[in-house]
Amino acid sequence: MKINSRIELLNLESRNGKEKISFPPLSDEEIEIINPIVPPTSGIRMKIYEKQNSTYIMTKRAQYMFLRVFKAVSEISKEEINKKNPGVLLVSDDRPSANYLMGYFTKILSAEGYQIYYQKPTGSKAESEAKNAPFYSRMSTPYGSASVLLYDEIDLVIVLTASHNDILWNGVKFYIERPMPISGRIMKKISKKALELREISMDSEFSIKSIDADKKNNDYIMNIVQDILDLSILEGRKIILWSYMGTAPEIQALFKHLGVNIILIDEQMEPPNPTVNINHEKIEKLMKEKDVKIAILLDSDRDRLVIIHHNKGTGEFKTLLPNTLYPAMHNILINKFNQKIINVRTIPSDPRSDKYSKLNFITGVGYKHLGMVLYSAMGKKIERDKFQSSILYVETSHGYKKIESPEDIQKIILDSDITGDNILLVMWEESGGHTINILQIAQNGKKITINPKYPAIGDKYPAEAILIISTLIEMGYDLSEYVDQKITGSRTMISGDDKRKMKIVNTFAKMKDQSLTINNRSYKIGTFEEVEGKISIIHLWNENSNIYFRPSGTGPGVRIYYFGSKTNAETELSEVKEKIEDMF
Repeated sequence: MKINSRIELLNLESRNGKEKISFPPLSDEEIEIINPIVPPTSGIRMKIYEKQNSTYIMTKRAQYMFLRVFKAVSEISKEEINKKNPGVLLVSDDRPSANYLMGYFTKILSAEGYQIYYQKPTGSKAESEAKNAPFYSRMSTPYGSASVLLYDEIDLVIVLTASHNDILWNGVKFYIERPMPISGRIMKKISKKALELREISMDSEFSIKSIDADKKNNDYIMNIVQDILDLSILEGRKIILWSYMGTAPEIQALFKHLGVNIILIDEQMEPPNPTVNINHEKIEKLMKEKDVKIAILLDSDRDRLVIIHHNKGTGEFKTLLPNTLYPAMHNILINKFNQKIINVRTIPSDPRSDKYSKLNFITGVGYKHLGMVLYSAMGKKIERDKFQSSILYVETSHGYKKIESPEDIQKIILDSDITGDNILLVMWEESGGHTINILQIAQNGKKITINPKYPAIGDKYPAEAILIISTLIEMGYDLSEYVDQKITGSRTMISGDDKRKMKIVNTFAKMKDQSLTINNRSYKIGTFEEVEGKISIIHLWNENSNIYFRPSGTGPGVRIYYFGSKTNAETELSEVKEKIEDMF
């Protein structure tokens, strides 16, 4: 994406093959950004540009903050890996700030002793762009994350991305030895180290190895999905693909392998988030012209998904957001293809596939919670601080029961009598993330063994769902008919800094088990808490509605989610938002 930008160049001291940057003292605001009160859902995001009229300016102070954080990530990650020369895959999304920052980050990692890997450019557009960008290594976050599992020589994956945020932002997501977001103790160590740094040293010379991790991911995805569904109907079909930043070459390659004719919309959108930003007129016109059933929309790091379904018989266009897509897909797989599903979803995601799933776990928002269920079920070693800061519940006949230990999760599965060699454990969230792992579960009396059929991924990985949903639509399934259409989900947000966010949550936490009346509607107040007892999500509910709110881990606000009557959704959500704003 081309923008009118200006970079304030940093002062470098060069000596003996090293480059040194000295940092100025941090302001109070910068300290809060590096060490936030509300921990991030995944990774660290910061503004890299200031916009003045039509010019994007990358200030020295913004660069200093990024370099502090990145040096801390590289140093603390190496301590955790405990190798002299660990392998790191360093990639970015297609943000305008990527190439410049990738240069600094490569030099920092080299000075730290890492063996650096880049994703090789694939496709004519990427190959052309890479000729003029010496630090070109582009990859989606899901494929990057999974690569830490798929390559023995890679111990750490770092993705330079701000996910669905606009281009003023950039950030860092990173994965140490396991495809699951970092949280707890390690994040605290990184914040502390970043605040302490006074200077950094970088290598002016370095070596990079090029790999095709996209292909390795696609091979893995094909193995999993072909164990679930016959994909042959996709051959010869046409599908529109619109990645809101970049062109998603890995998804193009996945479909082309199956004989799909991809019609690409190569146009950047701002913000790069299809769950809130859709040009319906453009998409529907193209779908009619090309006689296409399916349009796939992806955000900037390709972990959020929206699908437009064109019913050629009725002429109707349906916009399918994750809260419809995923429950409907699960229900069809269970009821039409006899799949057994263990459903692991975030608390504010849609409950309309709970009824048919063999077991339902609900968690806090983000894969640092969802992935905890997967790895605990498999008996993997779990760090105590990570588990203690997770929000984990299981659905029972008496409501949701809090999970207290990793061993509880294995016992819950044992008590549910779920066995088989092809059990689907699905993990998903309302914002668009989805992951499928195939488990082999065997029981012998009071003992249970749970093993993954393929390497187990604990982070967002929606490419599997993209293939399955596309196949189901081409088979003739109307996904919206496989969820209760009397119920809907909606969401909104209240703006606020970290202090306001926590004041809202803490005030309602003290009101637990009380009642609240808003415009003649009465709600009970409930909470969801971390294993260690800290309340993090507020629940307002009555016989018709469920409303959840929580401090955002990716931006300045409190997110509010509604599930209930389609008739009252927007009115009720607006009333609750107004009430909370009036209270604070």
